Amino acid sequence: MTILEDLRKEIDEIDEKLVSLFERRMEKSLDIGKYKVINNMEVLDEEREKEIIKKNVKKLKNSEFAKELEEFLLTIMDLSKKLQNERFTDR
Repeated sequence: MTILEDLRKEIDEIDEKLVSLFERRMEKSLDIGKYKVINNMEVLDEEREKEIIKKNVKKLKNSEFAKELEEFLLTIMDLSKKLQNERFTDR
């Protein structure tokens, strides 16, 4: 195996974990969406989103990736909100 193939294999293994974690996160997002509908709450919670980003950026070992992590998290949260809106609300 070449160095490139080894690196790609590692990326594939990471992607496999990401897929599993993404699926779990979206399932929890649906649970949250149900809770919000039952309790007449809005899907969007800007303060919570800011808190999630701030908390997770602090966990980075390499702060060089802070901007990319923020974009990654915002994308995931946007997908979660979209899913919640599609499934549970007319908002």
